[in-house]
Amino acid sequence: MSLDFAGSYIDSSALVIMHYQVDVFAILFGEQRSPLLDQCNDLIRRWRVTGRPVLFPNFFLGENHEHASQNNRLISSIVPTGRFRNAQPMQGLAIEPDDVFYSCPRASVFHGTSLDADLRSRGISTLVMAGISSTGVVLSSITWASDADYDVRLVRDCCYDPDQAAHEALFRTGFGGRVQVV
Repeated sequence: MSLDFAGSYIDSSALVIMHYQVDVFAILFGEQRSPLLDQCNDLIRRWRVTGRPVLFPNFFLGENHEHASQNNRLISSIVPTGRFRNAQPMQGLAIEPDDVFYSCPRASVFHGTSLDADLRSRGISTLVMAGISSTGVVLSSITWASDADYDVRLVRDCCYDPDQAAHEALFRTGFGGRVQVV
């Protein structure tokens, strides 16, 4: 199924590009350029024609890792790496001045941010989402969004996870029936 850029849902929708940031790309791809960036930029450029908002929530544990919890297994394993002290988007990402950015202290882009309130104040009820990683930010965020009654459309070509078996399983099941995969 492909994304319908002229569908009736567009008027109440936003594009949410999650964790397309410097540290994520450095960990997963090193110095190698990933085709994900080009695919995501193509999505962003096609989306901009709709005139609807583009949002970039990125993982951020604080400049001194002040948002890190020792009780969180994933986060406590990240702290020694020194990463995620900023939420800088990936270089080359198709960003424009009116785009909205969020610094997220957890995998879910909704946890500890004003994202939900901002979306609701704009009358947004449909989220077109893409992100890295499928087993992390994507799973956490779409689960939250689905539970909050958003209509979620997940752009498969712009999602990635280093665990390809888990990635495929999640997409095969539509993330437990929570999303429309496009």
